[in-house]
Amino acid sequence: MQCKKKRVIIVATKEELLKSSYYQRLWLASRNMSIPRRGWLDEIADCFCRFRGTIIYRSGDPYHIPFVDDVFGTEDNPDMRWMSYYLKADESETTPLTISRKIERLRLIDLYFRIEFPIMAEKFGK
Repeated sequence: MQCKKKRVIIVATKEELLKSSYYQRLWLASRNMSIPRRGWLDEIADCFCRFRGTIIYRSGDPYHIPFVDDVFGTEDNPDMRWMSYYLKADESETTPLTISRKIERLRLIDLYFRIEFPIMAEKFGK
């Protein structure tokens, strides 16, 4: 009998998510995905549904994935304008036009990459 190792994902801290280099890499990775702004909710939710591992805070406490629609505020933001603003670049096309402070939204996007593209996500903090 083989025991399959369960993946453990550690969520990014607020400080990590707001660090300039980390934010830029997460933004660039998100921007380069071929996901339309309205498709991001389904993509993130489906990713969490498929994931069979454990997600924890650095302290070891379990992270409970919130309802994606609640975090992205689909009642107030049904067409995902926030995502459009988040993905917008300045004139150089290499830097975000604005910096979002919506930590839980950034955390879910980051978790998406940590689960679906772990090798890419490792580079965010480099």
